[in-house]
Amino acid sequence: MHDRVTLQTRRGRCRVRWLLVAAGLATSAMAATLVVAPPSQAAAGDELINLSELLPDPAIIHPDLAAGVSVDPSTIGPVADKLVAARADLVEASSREAVAAARLGSLGVAERLTTAELKLLRSKEGMASAFARESNEELGAFAVGAFVEGETDQFEELRMRGTVDPRVSLTGDVGELLRAISDDAAAALADVAGRRGQLDVDLQRLVADQTAVSGERATAESDRADAAERIAQYGPAFERALMTARVNGLDFPMVVLDAYYRAERTMADDRPGCRVLWYQLAAIGRVESGHGTFRGSTVGADGTTSDRILGPVLDGTLFASIPDTDGGLHDGDTLWDRAVGPMQFIPSSWKLFGRDGNGDDFADPHNLYDAALAAAEHLCRSNSGLDRPERYRTALLGYNRSVAYGQMVMGYAEDYRSAIDLGPSPDSLRALTHGSNQ
Repeated sequence: MHDRVTLQTRRGRCRVRWLLVAAGLATSAMAATLVVAPPSQAAAGDELINLSELLPDPAIIHPDLAAGVSVDPSTIGPVADKLVAARADLVEASSREAVAAARLGSLGVAERLTTAELKLLRSKEGMASAFARESNEELGAFAVGAFVEGETDQFEELRMRGTVDPRVSLTGDVGELLRAISDDAAAALADVAGRRGQLDVDLQRLVADQTAVSGERATAESDRADAAERIAQYGPAFERALMTARVNGLDFPMVVLDAYYRAERTMADDRPGCRVLWYQLAAIGRVESGHGTFRGSTVGADGTTSDRILGPVLDGTLFASIPDTDGGLHDGDTLWDRAVGPMQFIPSSWKLFGRDGNGDDFADPHNLYDAALAAAEHLCRSNSGLDRPERYRTALLGYNRSVAYGQMVMGYAEDYRSAIDLGPSPDSLRALTHGSNQ
């Protein structure tokens, strides 16, 4: 049977291939048409949301995905709008708080400088008052003594002390000199007093400004705390909703991408020489079950398909004859085996390669996290360097003994690799691109 399936990439290309359904030792193919939801369409750039900003510390999806993909908020629901608004309010309130803090710092400096200048002016004012008073007293005494015969020593003393101009003599206009010195002392005193009065006003204004800005800062702090509380409320709900939302550029939701990517990262730790990549696993899942959408099934936020995806009965009629090996545990058939799950493992193969990919201590072929990791284990068990196309092709023949199947999978792998970039090495990208064109 042939099933027509399509994938539209981010570049808008539509590639149509024909899938040859063939049963193999590791997997068997579907006996009915795949039902694959259409690929998501990338929204306008200003409508997309950056997950790394909304989920700086994701609790469910892998952090690399939050940093490397974008989503259309309209595919998530109202919680996305609420979280976006809360994040925006947090940034705005934090900005207001920072501005207020900076202003308070500047006002504090200005207040300290003004206070210091006031202290200095008060000291100068006291000195000016004392000087004016002393000058008036001495000059008053001089004015009296100037008319008394033989009292010239006092004038000479004042002239030597600089109280009067040394060029002034007894023959000068003593009255004019008195008025000039008195006026200068009074003007100096008035200047100091005037400046002190202005500084007193400035200081009062600075204190009032500090009070106002402190209020603004307190309001900003309260708004920031409120935004942070809303983020704490909406963040987990957003991430849960995000798991079933479509990733821009791909034809499957975030939970599926998370499953494939986590399988890649797990194998990078467990079998570093294998170098299986997420888009290689995605290509297998696409061909095998449309990423868990066969016959209308969907993938839940936990990675489990809504319906059990079962291949044809392997009773030897149309495909291989494989008597029951699991007592019907996974396929519900106690007579014959059937390929099961989104990655289509026959029960005997699942016993060899099945793994727990989501940490629930149970390897379930109907859970995409488990199935994706099992598929990676299958590919890596006897192969290495799968980032090289010729080795990936060999590994695929072990997964399904069909050259047409392998070519189909490699083509989809290239499509997914081109759709989004999650950071494989440039050498790996060039190798896979070269291999898919061979």
